[in-house]
Amino acid sequence: MKVIAVDTSTELSSIALVDSGTVISMASHTDARGHVEAIGALFAELELDLNSLPDLIACGVGPGPYTGLRVGIAFAQGLSAAWSVPVVGVCSLDAVANAIIRQGLVAPGSEFIAATDARRKEFYWAKFDGSGKRVSGPNVDLTDVVRGLALEAEIPLVTQVLPHAIDIAACAVRGDSLDVTPMYLREANAKPSAPVTL
Repeated sequence: MKVIAVDTSTELSSIALVDSGTVISMASHTDARGHVEAIGALFAELELDLNSLPDLIACGVGPGPYTGLRVGIAFAQGLSAAWSVPVVGVCSLDAVANAIIRQGLVAPGSEFIAATDARRKEFYWAKFDGSGKRVSGPNVDLTDVVRGLALEAEIPLVTQVLPHAIDIAACAVRGDSLDVTPMYLREANAKPSAPVTL
């Protein structure tokens, strides 16, 4: 199965073309506020044969910040509409868990917590079993709370891995897919102003 995957749920924007588990090409860019500017350029770097469209588009749906999530999701939906190819969402923390296992960062078969920076001294996090299946979460909590949970459960807390499109593709092919709806785990920073009377 040929998949184009994209993730913009963290400061790392990434896109990949994966065919039957083999990465054909990929590109990434790190900038917490440059998702819009980066995504088109990253797509241009892929080695695409437009005579052989992908079977599936997969995108990270978070949790993550509002603008970053919207950029990747809108891009994936645009490709889906243009090419008449189905699109699925993948929890970005599931992709992180896939990368953790793929890179051997935890002992085989061990439960662990995967977490990404949610700013404000908070983590987006989820707990995974030894196969990388999510058993709880995603959640957002203070970093100290998540560290305490990991200590109490005596399981590793992995915070240094960011979701990447190659892992989004792997999760989508495995069937760990969701609706293409952004996962916002906290209220927006912006609040509507009070009505103005003239």
